Formats: sequence, C-alpha cells, structure tokens
Amino acid sequence: MIEDIIGYLGGFFIMISFIPQVIRSYKTKSVEDLSVWMIIATLIGTIFWIAYGFLINGMPVIVMNSIFGVIVLFQLYLKIKHDKKSSNK
Repeated sequence: MIEDIIGYLGGFFIMISFIPQVIRSYKTKSVEDLSVWMIIATLIGTIFWIAYGFLINGMPVIVMNSIFGVIVLFQLYLKIKHDKKSSNK
C-alpha cells in the first residue's frame, strides 16, 4: 500500500513539473524555445515506463505515466502546430 502511494506521489510531482510549460505554450502560442527532440525523448521515455509498469504489474507506474504521456503528446501537438504557424509568417 505505501509503495503505491509513493509511486503515485512520484508520478504526480513529475507530471506537475511539466504542466506549467504546457499551459504557457497553450496560452502564449509560443514554442520557439522548446526542443522538439526533448519532447520526443520524454515521450519515448514515458512509453518505456508504461511498458515497464506492465512488466512489473505496477499500477502507479502505468497510471501516472499514461496520464503524463497524454500531457507530453499535447505539448508535442502544440509545438508542431505553433511552429508551423510561426514559419508561415
């Protein structure tokens, strides 16, 4: 039980560290300073964490990284969308 709580808390704090950037990118539509490769590397790492969670049957790892993966995918979407808009100007 305590292991799961620690896993969920760890996942929560990692996730909230990324959210302010996503909110800022969404509001300002400014993504020039973000590296698409950093976002892709984060997404790939998250996919491996999800796979690892399934291998060890670790629900905190699966759940938190699945949620985080959606957040990272949204940041990647914003990066691609707003980079295209700024290159068309």
